[in-house]
Amino acid sequence: MHQIANTAQNSKSRACANNNPFVPVDDLFTPHEPPVNWVALGDSYTAGPGTGTDYDTDEKCARNVGSYAVQMEAEFPFNVTNNLDFIACSGGTSPTTLALARDLVPQDRDDFMVMTLGGNDIGFSDIAIECLVKAQYFPGDCDQTLAKAKALLAATRFETDIHAVYDQIFAKMKDDRHYQLYHIFYHRFFNADTTECDRKTFALVNPRLSRTLRGKLNSLADALNERLEQVAQNYIRKQQGKASWSQGSRLIPINPDRLTNSNGETYGLFDGHRFCEPGVTSLRDPSVWFFATIAKDSLQKREDFVPHFRTRQFAVPEFATQSFHPRSAGFRAVKRMLQESLQQNRPAGG
Repeated sequence: MHQIANTAQNSKSRACANNNPFVPVDDLFTPHEPPVNWVALGDSYTAGPGTGTDYDTDEKCARNVGSYAVQMEAEFPFNVTNNLDFIACSGGTSPTTLALARDLVPQDRDDFMVMTLGGNDIGFSDIAIECLVKAQYFPGDCDQTLAKAKALLAATRFETDIHAVYDQIFAKMKDDRHYQLYHIFYHRFFNADTTECDRKTFALVNPRLSRTLRGKLNSLADALNERLEQVAQNYIRKQQGKASWSQGSRLIPINPDRLTNSNGETYGLFDGHRFCEPGVTSLRDPSVWFFATIAKDSLQKREDFVPHFRTRQFAVPEFATQSFHPRSAGFRAVKRMLQESLQQNRPAGG
């Protein structure tokens, strides 16, 4: 469980804390002169499809400026200059991320890397299509898709593939405790306790968001995060005896659905901002930190929203890709979480 110090005890006060200016600190951890070099890689939960304007012209990867990585480049947690190499790619799996790390990341340059990874290894897009957005009269089955995802999650290959990515990333960095990887996990989509959402759908012909369906999808998100934690801890144990790991783990797993505040209480980063929260009548309400289907971003500059139709793999437009991903406001909270984690794990005099 990842601890975030000095975090408020409820979602309202956490939101206020996230809106307060973040205070950077002096960097007394990095063992060389500035800038601090870092890489953001992995899947769409780092790429940020639909958030703000396009980061670059790569149509396949759909990287956008509202991603937590780009936000943190502009609001770095340390009083030093920094260089971000933003190579996350929507649709990224462990094998494709391994190839990007191998081919695009220079040797011995970067001080830390951040990523989200694992969701597409169990078929995230298939789950969203079958369970949430496919017309009910089309063939297919949500329960079968969830069962397949659970089987992929339990398979040995899931861990082996992610460990291969870890190996490649650490091979690209200097073999020293100051060089780290931060692996951020995923979020539950729903409040599964409310009743007023039971008859809602993302579109007229989509499945209704019953408490049963919401509970199933939340349970899968929990299972994914628990498995990712197991995968990370197994990797950390394999590094025992290595000098560069002797003073602390160089792999920092972060589960945003199981954070702890300074009082030791557990909370989720998106608590109060998921679909179907009490009193929220619209799935596209600005307080929801996920994109619904064909929804606006939470950045003011995107209030004149026009869906992106730039073609990606399989001719999927970006307005479809962004569905069930964090909006810019959600990524702002992820940025704050990562800022605090970096300050904790790259301490003064470390």
